[in-house]
Amino acid sequence: MKILVTGAAGFIGSHVCEHFAKQGHEVVGIDCFTPYYDLTLKRLNAEDIQKAGVTLLELDLAGDVAELVTAVQGTNVIFHLAAQPGISAGTEFDTYLRNNVIATQNLITAAQKSADLHLFINIATSSVYGYHATSSEEAIPQPTSHYGVTKLTAEQLVLAESREGRLPACSLRIFS
Repeated sequence: MKILVTGAAGFIGSHVCEHFAKQGHEVVGIDCFTPYYDLTLKRLNAEDIQKAGVTLLELDLAGDVAELVTAVQGTNVIFHLAAQPGISAGTEFDTYLRNNVIATQNLITAAQKSADLHLFINIATSSVYGYHATSSEEAIPQPTSHYGVTKLTAEQLVLAESREGRLPACSLRIFS
């Protein structure tokens, strides 16, 4: 099976890549190496996943959709972990919009052009629940940060395509 992982040089993404590579799957990772996290650590993660047999592409999901269409071709499963993380007052809303919403929409567009895609797994966040991020998953989302708002938007873009039968997808809200 061919598996594509966005945010591949991040902490969770790198572990997902390594896990599936060790299982014998063909794994392609995408990361754009934004400076939010220490780039030295991300480059070390990148080296580790490449040693595990992962093909790593340095691509900006919010950039050229044609590049993403090429990267996604032949993919069976997509794990979409890439995002502008954090609840930071120092990060402009436009950065969250670009890296969480536009990037996700571009990836959806590319994924829909892949005849081999079986599942698109969006990785969301407990930040969609706002101040009470320990509530039940049935709780109504009430995000209180740009991060939570844009991750909820990205999640709903994925799920809207799924509800309409245009994308085999699900979304998982990860808690820290």
